[in-house]
Amino acid sequence: MQQFLAAGKRCCFLTATPRNKSGWDIYNQIKLFHQEDQTDLPIDPPDLREYFRSVERGDRSLPELLSHVLIRRTRNHIVKWYGYDAETDQPIDPSLYAEYRSGKRRCYVRIAGRKQFFPRRELGTIQYSIEDTYAGIYQDLRRGIGNPGHRRLQDEPPDGLTFARYAIGRYLRRDKVDDPRYARLRSATASLHGLIRILLFKRFESSVHAFRETVRRLITSHLAFKSAVESGRIPTGEEADLIAPDLGDGDDALLDQGGRAATTAYDSEDFLQDYLIRDLEHDLGMLHRILEMVAPITPDQDAKLSVLNEMIGGPTPGGRKVLIFTQYTDTAEYLYKGLDPGGNDPLVAVVHSGVSDYSGIVGRFAPRSNPTLNRKGSGPEIRTLIATDVLSEGMNLQDCDTIINYDLHWNPVRLIQRFGRIDRIGTEFEIIRGFNFLPETGLERNLGLRQRLQQRIQEIHDTIGEDAAILDASERLNESAMYAIYEPGEATESLLDQEEPGDLVDLGEAEEMLRMLRREDPAEFDRIVGLADGIRSGKPEEEEGTYVLCRAGRYHKAYLLDKRDGVVTSDLPRILGRIKCGPDLTPIDLAPKHGRNVVTAKQLFEDEVQNRAVEREQTKSLAVSQRYVLHELRPLLSENPDEESRARILLLDTTFRGSITNAVRRELNLIRRNGLSGNALLEELGRIYQDHRIQSRPSRNARDEEDTPRVVCSMTLR
Repeated sequence: MQQFLAAGKRCCFLTATPRNKSGWDIYNQIKLFHQEDQTDLPIDPPDLREYFRSVERGDRSLPELLSHVLIRRTRNHIVKWYGYDAETDQPIDPSLYAEYRSGKRRCYVRIAGRKQFFPRRELGTIQYSIEDTYAGIYQDLRRGIGNPGHRRLQDEPPDGLTFARYAIGRYLRRDKVDDPRYARLRSATASLHGLIRILLFKRFESSVHAFRETVRRLITSHLAFKSAVESGRIPTGEEADLIAPDLGDGDDALLDQGGRAATTAYDSEDFLQDYLIRDLEHDLGMLHRILEMVAPITPDQDAKLSVLNEMIGGPTPGGRKVLIFTQYTDTAEYLYKGLDPGGNDPLVAVVHSGVSDYSGIVGRFAPRSNPTLNRKGSGPEIRTLIATDVLSEGMNLQDCDTIINYDLHWNPVRLIQRFGRIDRIGTEFEIIRGFNFLPETGLERNLGLRQRLQQRIQEIHDTIGEDAAILDASERLNESAMYAIYEPGEATESLLDQEEPGDLVDLGEAEEMLRMLRREDPAEFDRIVGLADGIRSGKPEEEEGTYVLCRAGRYHKAYLLDKRDGVVTSDLPRILGRIKCGPDLTPIDLAPKHGRNVVTAKQLFEDEVQNRAVEREQTKSLAVSQRYVLHELRPLLSENPDEESRARILLLDTTFRGSITNAVRRELNLIRRNGLSGNALLEELGRIYQDHRIQSRPSRNARDEEDTPRVVCSMTLR
């Protein structure tokens, strides 16, 4: 891809979920098109890796960086700048957008000549009794699942599970504890058994059936594992997975986070085999007792399933189509049988990884949104569709207006994707509804699911914002970043809609203002584009200050100085909020010391440009392949006396001595491995020079002239 870009191609990278697990997801995406960590972006420190480390420590924020690289078109942004009034069919006035967002007035956008409305999202939380769901035996089951803590091996097994099957490192003999062969096994032991316990609780929360089937799988797994140990072999990691998959589908991502043990089968003599077998037998007995407790619970005794039945048959969905998501195939099948006990209702269907061809089901559930999948004669329209996350991506299901999360995925990105199936432009529903099942506080304390989700959702809000709440209406959307859309409550004004001094002005908003100006007043736009560097003006403000914008090549930085010449901020959205004004505002005279303040800012900028250049040179290091090429080019100068050949060699030497892309580095690595030299080397370097369009890059002299620090514009605030 880097070679594709280096060849001068243009492309767009699109992602619906830029942040999945951590901020480093975004770092890796930026690195797709920003090869080096050293950057001309106006961030401090000017090193991407160091900046992201600062974000991890809480010293920096990602929105500050993303304001320079992210183009995010939220639905409110689209409606605000490209929307039409539903009554007048005229473009809406962005300054009056608050009226449209609050619902006082309606607006739409035009797509392919059609009027399209965005729906509003309403969320609801459904509490249910886990005690009632498990027919009064919840406390017994919770004790059975247990928490082994830091129990000593010589102690008798606890009342609950020991999770010995997942804590093999605890059973190493004392003289083997420091053996490097078992380093990965010990590190996996530290987290894996606790993780399995949490996953067991998660299936416990999902459905009686999923929990019951998981316990059955655990019994099979433990029997196979115990047999292997008794035969003198302790399987771990991938080999143990092959012996017997424990939990089933739906938890792979979390297992990867928790880490897996090494993939070797070890000699049982290195382990305290007697203790291990004792605890395995104890856990097998506990699992059998747990299975006996849950085996008699029938669907008609399941309080959680009863709540779902009442919802679907009650007034909330209003008899419309309902999309029910669950994380687990076991639960999906259980719900399908619970909602259609006889299996004869053509209006109910289920989709999961075990359904090989579900396009026909999707076509029957959402025929208007999927006309090519709706085959006549394939059956009536489905009213209730139960699905795992195989349908959470890439599906148009907006024939439906109600989504129910029967259980909550660990990753909020999955919840965003689930809602995205029906919360889409083009829906005929003005309001779409989402309901989240959450257990009562007893199980929630064991899972911590809600707290974990809320924390990760807030990280997403703080990084890139969101179009809407995800878990419930009370969650705090990002209040300060320029990607915030609205605060909780329909009547609350967004920061981007306020007009008081000191607002943030998103760079995307500023771009739209310029685009609108170019469209509505092209002569004024051209006049502004043609202004010379150094243009200055004055704006009346309560708080005194000086704004200066400097630029050197691709690097630019804004400064807001106070009346004592100190830098208040260099955050561009904050500065734009201070200097913005209407076209009719009368400018004021410059402050007497305005010129001195501009010189101060320019000196600060020149110092920073110089420091960045020095740092860039200090961190620049030649790759092994570059050193090989330069070493082989040196003798060719004496072997080619004519000026044209020498000029060509010197050009290649200068080119491959500088910064190169990863794609070019791979080409040079191939040259080194093949041992090219002489004319063969010159021909191959010439090809790389041409293929990667290196010749189109500006010369050093041209860049020196372009990189000269200069003042673009300045403004007195007084």
